[in-house]
Amino acid sequence: MNYLILGGAGFIGQNLTEALFKKFRKEQTGITVIDNLKTSNRESLEKFKHYKNLYRFIEADLTTIDDQEFLKIARKHHKIYHLAGSVGVEHIDKDPSGTLFNNLALANKLIPLFQQLRNRNVTFASTSEIYGNGPFNEEDDARIGPSSKLRWGYASAKLTTEFMIRASSFPYNIVRLFNVVGPGQLPDYGMVLPRFINAAKKNEDLIVYGDGSQVRSFCHVDDAVDALIGIADIEGELFNIGNEQPITIKQLAERVIELSGSSSKIVYIPYEQVFSKQHGDILHRVPDIAKIKNAIGYEPKKNLDDIIKDML
Repeated sequence: MNYLILGGAGFIGQNLTEALFKKFRKEQTGITVIDNLKTSNRESLEKFKHYKNLYRFIEADLTTIDDQEFLKIARKHHKIYHLAGSVGVEHIDKDPSGTLFNNLALANKLIPLFQQLRNRNVTFASTSEIYGNGPFNEEDDARIGPSSKLRWGYASAKLTTEFMIRASSFPYNIVRLFNVVGPGQLPDYGMVLPRFINAAKKNEDLIVYGDGSQVRSFCHVDDAVDALIGIADIEGELFNIGNEQPITIKQLAERVIELSGSSSKIVYIPYEQVFSKQHGDILHRVPDIAKIKNAIGYEPKKNLDDIIKDML
């Protein structure tokens, strides 16, 4: 079984690569990663060198890669994980058009190529942004906000990609990821928990946008990649991947300070001082994961305290 991971040099992609090698260590599993390294670097991939000829990294922009070159590579693999794309709340706010156009360009480029491959099962990483403020069951309506709030362009691009995949004839499944975090994750692109951890380690202020009443849940990357591997052979389904344990951002900041023993203080900054008026906020986001539990027996093994301790 050989795997092709698009965007595989990123945080989730690297953890997925490690998990696949560990799970199938006796089966000589081969993994190829294609990534443009815009949100990662070659040095972080050095850990895969000991897999020798089983691991191959190709630096390329998937929006411009030669079609025949891509097909030649992809045909050597049995399973494709499509994790590539622009992500992150701050990234969306700072470069909304680039984020939107890049994700649509990826869909327009890759889906026709997946169509030519036909029998390769593709797992597409979508986003929980599609739900807006919920509900959060896979069969609930998408809740895209007004076009005056540019953050919804990201959700719209991902949702459009979902529709394009469903309209095609290759085998697929789709996952909507809810705040996947873990050791080694950079505090960039608006990821709140890595940002809090980074500040707490330096005894710096933990910046909370708004009053901190926003509700979130956080999923350890180990649990997320277990789910990605577990649903690999399922076709034509959409799954939420996350953890159902809710916490407010204020409580999260307090918990990080407590578990780290940091002298950091919590500082509240009005949301509009940080983000543009076109951005908007999500007040509540906790997934319904009943479907994936029923499908593969998925159950997150690590709670929030475990996650924070692993990241400290």
